[in-house]
Amino acid sequence: MEEVFRFYLHSKTILFHKGLSLKQSTVDDPKSGYGLFVSPSKFSNEELDNETVQLLRIPKRCTFNINTLLTILGDENEFSSLEQFQRTGDKIKTTLREIMTYPKFSRFLTETNLLILYFMIFETIHDSYEIPGSIEYYLKNVLMSIEVESAVDSIENLAKDYGHYPQIFGLQEISGLFKDLFQEYLDASVIKHLYSAIISRCLEIPEKSDTGDYEFSVHSTLVPILDFANHENSQKNAYFDVDPSSNDVLLLLNTDTIRGKSSKPREVFISYMPTEDLLPMLNTYGFIPDFKESPQFWTISFDRGFLRDYIGLDLNADLRLFYKWLRINPVISLVKYEHDDQIRWFINDTTKELSSLLLPFIPPLDKAKNARWVYDSACHLTFTKMHCLVNPETNEHATLVAENYHSLIEEVELNGDDFIDLPPLAWSLHYKDAESGCLRQRHTDCEEATSILQHEQEQDTTKTKLRFVSFFRDFLKYRKARIAMPSSNSCIARLLFEQEKEIINDLAAAIDNKSTIFFSDLKTALSAEPNKFPPLRFHNEHTESNKNKDELVPYFKDPSSYNPDRFTDFFQDEMNQYAAFFRDG
Repeated sequence: MEEVFRFYLHSKTILFHKGLSLKQSTVDDPKSGYGLFVSPSKFSNEELDNETVQLLRIPKRCTFNINTLLTILGDENEFSSLEQFQRTGDKIKTTLREIMTYPKFSRFLTETNLLILYFMIFETIHDSYEIPGSIEYYLKNVLMSIEVESAVDSIENLAKDYGHYPQIFGLQEISGLFKDLFQEYLDASVIKHLYSAIISRCLEIPEKSDTGDYEFSVHSTLVPILDFANHENSQKNAYFDVDPSSNDVLLLLNTDTIRGKSSKPREVFISYMPTEDLLPMLNTYGFIPDFKESPQFWTISFDRGFLRDYIGLDLNADLRLFYKWLRINPVISLVKYEHDDQIRWFINDTTKELSSLLLPFIPPLDKAKNARWVYDSACHLTFTKMHCLVNPETNEHATLVAENYHSLIEEVELNGDDFIDLPPLAWSLHYKDAESGCLRQRHTDCEEATSILQHEQEQDTTKTKLRFVSFFRDFLKYRKARIAMPSSNSCIARLLFEQEKEIINDLAAAIDNKSTIFFSDLKTALSAEPNKFPPLRFHNEHTESNKNKDELVPYFKDPSSYNPDRFTDFFQDEMNQYAAFFRDG
């Protein structure tokens, strides 16, 4: 890597500060490799009088994102001849056309994946076709030469115990896509290496638009030399930015971190993620940073099989179906925080998503112990009734309509998706009307249910959380048994295993000792927010095993005998609300 540093230093395309150098990183991780360093003695007093000093200026044309790659490939001067320019261009276009026909390719169409796709093509054709020198040098001497490890290297093993995590599930799908696309041309280890090298070095770089307005777009970009800077939020002393007049990428050092300090070289640290969300960091960069000062986050994704089989609630169907029908993300945010001189994990109940997750845990109504949620195992007949009322001409075919809805609902309940894209007519909420005080029941979605129950939730918060904690303790016990050992010998698998084991032991001990487990009980504010929750998992090709599979949706031959009033006091309102679905569908 020192040769790479010298190559760009002497190429005169990237502007270096004379105090900048490349050395072995000080980060306590054997995989951290090299890092950028500055020598305080090589900064002038004039520079130190400013807030920041420019360490690097990387022209836009020296970076690699989709726009710059297309510009380079479209420039005849980047090739030795017109013939080579046309030959390479034709090959890339042909390859891309073939790739675009791949089933479901559009699901994976992101800027980062397109960038990976182009470099995979370059690696495939560079022996037979001319590649522009700047691209070929970076591919050969950086991407293919660095030592890198990410979750994709052991994804097949990780997916066995962590496939219910959307991040792992998505990584398995995208790595499978690249394997299918390039397995005839590249070794599987090369595909994984190139994928890991790119995602671990990509930065989200802003770029000023051409409109003349002060508007910026952000692009997933590879930036030579800047990508040697390591992450350390607690020692962050530099950041990257762009020069809006040229879209050059800048690395700027905060001068107060070296002003008046010793002349000993200091490592330059930037932030890969302002919020240390540990699973994404492990997946992408192959390491988990040590806890220093700021809170760290982990988003637990509940095993779908555990949700399906859990019997600790007064529901007449499983939690898996509940969350699917109401489109609730079955994840929970945890936060690692120092409290009373102890560094511990807490349930992060400051997120708005938690109120949705807690919906099935709201205690029964009054002393009668009436369940809050009732599952209608014959809900296909509610669908049939609404369908025939909205479309009167189908009344004479009501039995056939019922058969179709029966098959559809059975299919969507048993597939691997995290959501059911149908009106939420399978679950009925029982509640006390805020105005009249009367008991009511209705079909509702997650947002409406949260609103209806807001007053009761305020009264029953403690009971609701206690019921959830009981469920959560059972889940921790289940996970501890499930992950008795790492899924493989890879470094990522071991780190993932050790991290989850720490979380399980810490939270289980807190629950058993009746210690504080919810962050809000600390009566303090978080100094950082977790990243956006991962999306609901989409996997409709997969059918989940279910021991009660044949009992989920019983079939009734006579739709006219079904009375939806058993499950809702607002049938007409609900029919009007979802009329468009039945009319269009």
